Amino acid sequence: MDVRHLRQLIDACFMAKRIVETLPAIPDGMKPRHFHVMDAIRNISYMQDGCRVSDVSTYLNTTTPSISRLIRELEEKRYVEKYADEHDGRVTYVRLTVDGQACVRKYVTEFYAAWAKQLKDISNKQAEETVLTISRLKDSMPGEER
Repeated sequence: MDVRHLRQLIDACFMAKRIVETLPAIPDGMKPRHFHVMDAIRNISYMQDGCRVSDVSTYLNTTTPSISRLIRELEEKRYVEKYADEHDGRVTYVRLTVDGQACVRKYVTEFYAAWAKQLKDISNKQAEETVLTISRLKDSMPGEER
């Protein structure tokens, strides 16, 4: 890739950041990251029995302490609850409450479905290539610890 195209790619990343920052209004006290965590809990729960904090951090490729903090905040808002494994009380799982499920449905599932309808001209393959390109850009960033 030449420098001109790299600059265009970096500019597109800044534009993507602005898009995320200007998403529609969310409930007071909520952060966009809260929705990522709740969506991850929902997706992980569909794939396996029980969802641990470490599962969420792995799924989102984020540190466990930062996910633990977000989950605590979501517990305080009563969108997420923790519960002990019925066979091994030392294992703690997280799940969405009824309010958490409704929140994900409204602010993630329905919102993304409506947005996706507006993007019918972009193929799934193009979206996958964009994700791979951004991931590659992140992984190649000079000075980053690997």
